Amino acid sequence: MLSRKTFAAGIALLASVYEKLERITSDKFLSEQWYKMLKELTDAQFKYAIEVIVKTQKFAPTISEIREKAVEYNHQSDLTPEEAWAIVYTDIHAKGYYNEPHYEDWKLEAAKNAIGWQTLCDMTEDSKSAIRAHFMRIYSSLKQREKTTEAIQNPKMNTLISALAGKLAPSAQKPKLSIPSKPKELVAEEG
Repeated sequence: MLSRKTFAAGIALLASVYEKLERITSDKFLSEQWYKMLKELTDAQFKYAIEVIVKTQKFAPTISEIREKAVEYNHQSDLTPEEAWAIVYTDIHAKGYYNEPHYEDWKLEAAKNAIGWQTLCDMTEDSKSAIRAHFMRIYSSLKQREKTTEAIQNPKMNTLISALAGKLAPSAQKPKLSIPSKPKELVAEEG
C-alpha cells in the first residue's frame, strides 16, 4: 500500500515538473481523490512510475497513466513478443515435431498452444512471416490483458486471466497478479 509520505513526495515532484498538477498539492480534496485512486500501489511501484513519467513525458500524467507505468514495475523482466518468438522458433529447430516444449511463462505457453506445436513445426518459408506475426499478436494481447488486469485491480478480471491461463496453458505457471480480494469502492470513504 502506498504510504502518504511517498505519495506526497511523488505528487510534489510531479507538480514541480508539470505546472498543471500544482493544484493537487494545494487542494486537499483533490489530493485525497488522487491518493484513493493510487493507494493500492506499493511505494516502489509509485516511485518507479513517477521517475519514468518525469523522465519521458512532456505532458502532465493522468491517474491512469501513473497506474499503467506502475504496473510496468512488475513486468520489467517480461519477454517482448519478439523475444518470445525467438524462444519458440529456436525450440522448433532444437526439439522438433515429437518433442514439444512446455514453458513456465503462461503467455508464451498459451501463444504456442493457440497456434499449435505441429503447425509451428510444419511452417514453410512462405508461411513463416504470417505465423510469426500471428504468434506475436497473440502474445502481445495476452501480455496487455495481464497488465490491464493489474492496473485496474478488478478481481473479476483476475479470475478471467487465471481461467484463460488454465485453459490455454495448463502446464505453465499461473499468472501472479496483485489484486485485492474486494472490489474497489468508488464512493468517498467517511473519515
